[in-house]
This record gives sequence, structure tokens and C-alpha cells, in this order.
Amino acid sequence: MERYSYSEEIYRSNVVFGEFDSDSIRSMFTQIFEFYNPKVKDQVFDSFCEDFYNLVKEMHTTNEQVWRMLITDMLFHYDEKGYLETGTTDNGIKRKQFAIMAKVIIGKLRKKD
Repeated sequence: MERYSYSEEIYRSNVVFGEFDSDSIRSMFTQIFEFYNPKVKDQVFDSFCEDFYNLVKEMHTTNEQVWRMLITDMLFHYDEKGYLETGTTDNGIKRKQFAIMAKVIIGKLRKKD
């Protein structure tokens, strides 16, 4: 029987981010929130972008799964505080939306070869 280890698998799914700054983060979220629902409310958009920029700058993990969890958690936190404009109250639907958004965000941050 083959040996399986989830912890070893985590180290195989690394992501390498390209160069970014606070303006590129703001531009990225402007584009993302134009296409996806929910959207961060206008009055906290700058704060959201700054929070995300600080998170990306200070986190030293390269694991894509950890990043997806962090981004999803950040979106849920903003939702709990009432800073997202959502079309649903169903957490299952939100979880799927946030997971899709997290994947898109990671794709945009990923270093292009």
C-alpha cells in the first residue's frame, strides 16, 4: 500500500508571487470586484486593499492552500463586520464565492514565467 501524507502534500503546492505594490493590489481588487459578487463597500475599499497588501508583505508562507484559506478568512471577516455587499446570507454560497475569489487573487499575484 502506498503511503500518503497530507503534510508532505502541502509543501508541494507552493506559489511564487510576482512583484507587487499597494497600487497594483488596489488595481487588482478594483478589477476583481467589478466582476465578482460580493464587493467590498466603497468606504472601506482602501482599508481592505491596505490590509491585504500588509498581509501579503508580512506572510512568509508560500503554500497556495494556506493563502487560499487566509484570503477566504479575510473575506469572511469583512463580511461579518458588514463591510461586504452580498447578495446572499447563505454561508455555503459565500464560501464558494470566496473560494473562487481567492483562487483568482492568487492567480493574479502569481509570478508570471
